[in-house]
Amino acid sequence: MNQKYLMGMAAEDVQTIVFAATAPNVAAFIQQNKAAPELTVCTLDYKMFLTARMGRIDACSDRAFLVNELLPVLVPMQTGLVQDVPLATVPRESVQNDSCPAPDWNYLHWFGYSNEKHQKIMDGSALLEYDLGGENIPMELRIGQYQEGGGLAIELVSWAGREPEDWEALTTNLCVPCERDHAFVNINNPDGKVVCQWIEKNDLGKATGRQQQSGFCTYPEYHFDAKRLKELDRAGYEKYLTSLQQRGRKSKSAGRHGR
Repeated sequence: MNQKYLMGMAAEDVQTIVFAATAPNVAAFIQQNKAAPELTVCTLDYKMFLTARMGRIDACSDRAFLVNELLPVLVPMQTGLVQDVPLATVPRESVQNDSCPAPDWNYLHWFGYSNEKHQKIMDGSALLEYDLGGENIPMELRIGQYQEGGGLAIELVSWAGREPEDWEALTTNLCVPCERDHAFVNINNPDGKVVCQWIEKNDLGKATGRQQQSGFCTYPEYHFDAKRLKELDRAGYEKYLTSLQQRGRKSKSAGRHGR
């Protein structure tokens, strides 16, 4: 825990409560709101720390704090072995000018980021520089799969503001069958002329020579490097592979039953 203060919210339209970032205070806040269907504890700049329902913790990505500090205080209170600890609150206005350090836990857990991906984002190893008019934007690759057709989908996410912001689709779904790790690159945008160069510069993949017309644009197909994609988004890429395998099994099963 590297924060001085935390904020607690136990219901919508209820004023947030500020308290010193200690285990007894977090435990007291949870216990005082044990009937709340949803409870959130976050930093002063709204980065998630903990969620709970009906007094039971759903998620806390700072596992060391949870196991070594919070649970030893909270569990005896919940089981009645000790009296509830009073919550020492702090006036919000007295800390509104305090700066918050970047959390030393995975506050992106609630946005679907694995601990591995979070660490790589924080140290920059999962970010690629994207030159936009002379400005270098740190860019994340988010690997997925198109629901229609099951093809490889890659989204660009900007970290220019030190928070994830959806930027643009790197690939496009033309509903044309593609082999594994292949996709048509989205060049139907102002950066279309340089995006292919950017892909090759960062060793993400190479053009196959195949193209597909859609509307007034001709999209080039690229064979993306599996190892490179896995380095940048292991969880997303592995989920893509798992989905491909499941689709393959369903297709084979359907083929056998159709005979």
